[in-house]
Amino acid sequence: MSSQSSDLLLVGRIARAHGLKGECKLIPESDDPTRLLDLTRVWIGPAPALAKRTAVDSVRVQQTKRGMILLVRLAGAQTRAAAEAYTGLDVYARVQDLPALRPGEFYLHDLVGMTVSTPEGDTIGAVKDVWEMPTSNIYVVERPGKKEALVPAVPAFVRRVDIERGSVVVSPIEGMLD
Repeated sequence: MSSQSSDLLLVGRIARAHGLKGECKLIPESDDPTRLLDLTRVWIGPAPALAKRTAVDSVRVQQTKRGMILLVRLAGAQTRAAAEAYTGLDVYARVQDLPALRPGEFYLHDLVGMTVSTPEGDTIGAVKDVWEMPTSNIYVVERPGKKEALVPAVPAFVRRVDIERGSVVVSPIEGMLD
């Protein structure tokens, strides 16, 4: 593998083969799957450290009832059987290979380790994880000596995310921090 696994970002998962000519259905991990259309290489495997670099021959969008997916043809996969070999594997890309984020956008993994505080400046803890849920993401906040807090990533609770300063400001409601 020619890239450090720490440089890789999960961009999707291959659900299954599509058609007879080697395309795979890729379920994107992005809120904007079109940012993946210009990728020329990806890393595929069960984990970043085990992923193998693979050239991308083509990518196109398919709209489904559940949202947008991508149909991807990988180098060397010219048949359905070849595409089926990728079923269930994760697809990674180097962050520097992706288009630049727009102002105010960030990758979820950037939140991990950030300090979480109230609007008054009281420190609550640090983001330990981000759970991706159907209706909204949940920030798992690790609090020293206390139970983890779960904060829905919605404007009512998350007031500000400042990537440069490494901080998240939240307005907890009664019971959220118990």
